[in-house]
Amino acid sequence: MAYKIREEIVGKRFLSVSGVKLKCSKLSDLCWRAGVIRAATHRDNFHKDLQVLVEYDDREWQRREWVCVHKVGIFQVFLVEKTLMWTSRSETHRAPSGALAPALTFMPLVGSSELSVFDVEPIEFLRDRHLAFRDPTNFKHVQDYERRWGKDPAVAEWSRSQDGQSILLATPSVLVGYRVQVYRSEGTTQWYTAVIVGYNEGTRELTVTDDTVLEDHNEDPCLVQMRLIGDGVIESIMRGENVGITPRRSRSNLVLHHRPPNRGKKAIKNPKKLNRRTTVSGPAGAKPPAQPPDRGKRSLRLPREPSSLGKDSTPPDSPDKADKDERRSLR
Repeated sequence: MAYKIREEIVGKRFLSVSGVKLKCSKLSDLCWRAGVIRAATHRDNFHKDLQVLVEYDDREWQRREWVCVHKVGIFQVFLVEKTLMWTSRSETHRAPSGALAPALTFMPLVGSSELSVFDVEPIEFLRDRHLAFRDPTNFKHVQDYERRWGKDPAVAEWSRSQDGQSILLATPSVLVGYRVQVYRSEGTTQWYTAVIVGYNEGTRELTVTDDTVLEDHNEDPCLVQMRLIGDGVIESIMRGENVGITPRRSRSNLVLHHRPPNRGKKAIKNPKKLNRRTTVSGPAGAKPPAQPPDRGKRSLRLPREPSSLGKDSTPPDSPDKADKDERRSLR
């Protein structure tokens, strides 16, 4: 069983040969270049003015460029990823089943007549992107091989990518609230993350809110590469499950999540300090309240002598009376 071929070309691998005329007798002798198509100007792959934004494998992504696919003299051959097959790693026609490996096949946008004279086709092995040329009659696409290689990480990732793209194109109206990664065709960053907030059935465009600047953009998944993000999201949608709506990011949420905790006040051990802190200060320029005249002075109190009569003791005599008694005794 072969994988279903999707018609749109964004997000697909490509192979190309520049020049005017094929001058080699073997396809392997041509100067092949490979890369990924990130965006396109038309949905029709054979539109005469079709331009695609490509990233070459042998260059940094910052050196991406728009190329005119069907313009005369630009490409002699331009092939786009078609589907996944299984074929032999070796060049021998007869190889054991254990030597088979998953590989991408390609369909021509330019140069189909030139390639028809060769008995082999270019393929690209999925795991290491090794370019090879094999007889298409030896390609295997039976379900046994699919079941065998289904657990391979490279095959699983490729299959997940195809499912995600088909969801974006076939059922975009159910994706409101889901998070996506969108290729940025202009700017200094390669991708930006966003939340799908709407879908226009007339233009088939998705309205997404950019997480970085919190602005809305209208993007067509047929013309710019988009990816659904989130663990198990694609698998859940394929099973018909509702994984819920992802909350939008906002600057206010970021501030709330990053607010520093309140520091508790230290306990006051000295109660006098507490009284000072709790005193309500008056308006600026007010004079402090007047103090009583005796405030701050210590009162002089004479100690009382204990009385021999117990509780019914009389107060001590005054100094003048004691002086008179002393004079009488001297006489």
